Amino acid sequence: MTKVNTEINKIVDLITGEKVLRDRENREKEEKKKAVELEKDRRRKDIVKGRTKLEEETEEKKEVVQNIKLFSWKAPDRYEFKYESKSFLIIVVLSLLFILFLAILGQYFMMAAIIAMLFFVYVAGTTKPIIVEHKVTAKGIDTGGKLYEWYMLDSFYFTKRKDVVSLLVDTKLNFPGMLILLIDEKDKDALFVLLQERLLYKDIRKQSKLDRMSYGEYIPLEEI
Repeated sequence: MTKVNTEINKIVDLITGEKVLRDRENREKEEKKKAVELEKDRRRKDIVKGRTKLEEETEEKKEVVQNIKLFSWKAPDRYEFKYESKSFLIIVVLSLLFILFLAILGQYFMMAAIIAMLFFVYVAGTTKPIIVEHKVTAKGIDTGGKLYEWYMLDSFYFTKRKDVVSLLVDTKLNFPGMLILLIDEKDKDALFVLLQERLLYKDIRKQSKLDRMSYGEYIPLEEI
């Protein structure tokens, strides 16, 4: 009987010890998460108040400057399209009718373009965006692990579609011609302060309807 009790006590101690370990690991994860959020809030406030600035590059400390991360955030890699099956069915029917009309006219290249666009709409609406990390560094903008240095970039501006705010950066490259980065609205001021030291805020006097549908409503400089 004593031997059985001893074995039971060992099992209880083992289970209790594992529970304590799990509880401690969970507490550490929560504390780390809170610490990260506090640090991000502190950086955000420092940037807005002008205490964090982009450093001018010099030959003496070029290697050091290029590794400085000034601000970072994680966001979906694209805007998530949401539509009902009925809406998609209407789009498909209209597209097929238009494709039939193009076939009669012999516009095969246009047909291919419509089919490709229809496929893109289907994929965008049925797959979830992936989460990527974006960084503003002293060397440029790093998005998804690819660095676009300041000399490759031209201007920037913000747009808003429903509750989603986007940072759009025009590049001097053939591809991509524009970087589209989703951001948290509370990060908008901090990002503006950092980027305006290197890039011009683009002035769009009249935004086209297609651009509003694609990127969202342009946010004028006066409203930043």
